[in-house]
Amino acid sequence: MVNWGILIIFVNNSVLNLVVMGLWSFWLMLGAGFLVAELLTMSTTCLYVGTGALAAMVAALLGGGWIVTIVTFVVFTGLLYASTYRWRHSLVKALHKGAENGATGMDALIGRTGIVLAAPDCLRMKIDGDVWQVRAAKHEAALKAGDEVRVVGYESIVLTVEAV
Repeated sequence: MVNWGILIIFVNNSVLNLVVMGLWSFWLMLGAGFLVAELLTMSTTCLYVGTGALAAMVAALLGGGWIVTIVTFVVFTGLLYASTYRWRHSLVKALHKGAENGATGMDALIGRTGIVLAAPDCLRMKIDGDVWQVRAAKHEAALKAGDEVRVVGYESIVLTVEAV
């Protein structure tokens, strides 16, 4: 009879360590690993798999064997996918808070408006507390302090703006 509660870790074809653990601890480590991965990726896929693994851990704690825990894992993960299929896109969008169109970084600034500020060396504008150097989208358009402008692009870290 094979003891499925034993995990053997192989490194370079030699046994490095032999760790004896309960079935529930395997599912706990798997679930925790996927939940940590979810924190890093925010895609909801790891959330479903991690939660399914934690459900399998509960089944193992209640006395279920490998087959029961695997079935619990597959069924629970599948139910999570099926129950959230319709609103998964909204959930992912909420996790990735950015601009209205889902843009991030410099692209999230395009379309934002603000007031031109005077600076000794160049014109600047403030967006969400950050001060950005700006230049006019049309070279013949002169910007002055106090003008309301909209960001239409950027080059490096200089925003291209046009009057509103």
